[in-house]
Amino acid sequence: MPVDPHAAEKPGSTARPSPLLIGMLFVLGVSFALAVSLNRFAADGGVPFLPYVFWQSFGGGAALMLLAAALRRLPPVNFRHVRIFLSTGALNLAFPYMLLAYLAPKVPASLLSLGLALVPIMVYALALTLRQDRFHWLRCGGIMLGFAGILIVLVPQASLPAPGMAGWVALGLVPSLSYAVNAVLVARWRPQETTSLPLAGGLMLASAGYAFVVMAAMGDWWAFGGGFGIGHGATIGAMANNCVSFYLVFEVIRRAGPVIFSTVNYIATLSGMGFGMWFFGDAPSAYIWGAIVLMFAGLFLVTTTGRTGNPG
Repeated sequence: MPVDPHAAEKPGSTARPSPLLIGMLFVLGVSFALAVSLNRFAADGGVPFLPYVFWQSFGGGAALMLLAAALRRLPPVNFRHVRIFLSTGALNLAFPYMLLAYLAPKVPASLLSLGLALVPIMVYALALTLRQDRFHWLRCGGIMLGFAGILIVLVPQASLPAPGMAGWVALGLVPSLSYAVNAVLVARWRPQETTSLPLAGGLMLASAGYAFVVMAAMGDWWAFGGGFGIGHGATIGAMANNCVSFYLVFEVIRRAGPVIFSTVNYIATLSGMGFGMWFFGDAPSAYIWGAIVLMFAGLFLVTTTGRTGNPG
């Protein structure tokens, strides 16, 4: 992590990605995909989904803030920092992770990972809406291809492992929109003088606060009770995985902007499908593979056509 937060590329830069940035994207994509499988392991291990989100957020956030304090990089408490903590904590962790953890026992991990492929398309659509990018016909075609890929999964019942799963799969796409909104807001609201380490820690502690409120309202408590099992291990693994993920979220967006950042979902989708087949024996149907082809064609058009940045 550079000492000078301004030393890297300007966010949204269209320069060719450096080997370091490509490496960060690869690690982040695998980390995103691993989170989906960890959710499944925690659910299978009997960990309630709300305490699971709380502990992975609190444990990871506390670790990063302690490290930031040791390095003397704690951020000031002001409106700009509280705003970024609360918004990213909700959009990039608390809300999507609660929903994904809830869906983990209902939908195969490989199918939940499929929704990650839509994030770049959603980011580009939001950039157009906010006038942060120009309209391109080929990118519009990419958006339509991604939408067609989702319809291939949701419409034919034969494409899903069990009848009646279409509604759960559709609900599993909502976190993708949350991630897309978060990427755009990070680029717009990030305090540039603050490094990625405390921003990631603040995100996770804010998420822990949200999860604690919901957990208290529902009376759904869990604190590593019983003998140590796969659910306990998944929770601890999620803490460590989140430290890597959310540090890299801020760092990649700072270096390259939200559109290039969103291409991490190429890696996340393929990794998630692979983890689902490896860990849980998921067997995607021909419809799913067809959807992946359409989504990746759409992703290619969205993320490689023209230049990104503010119009005119």
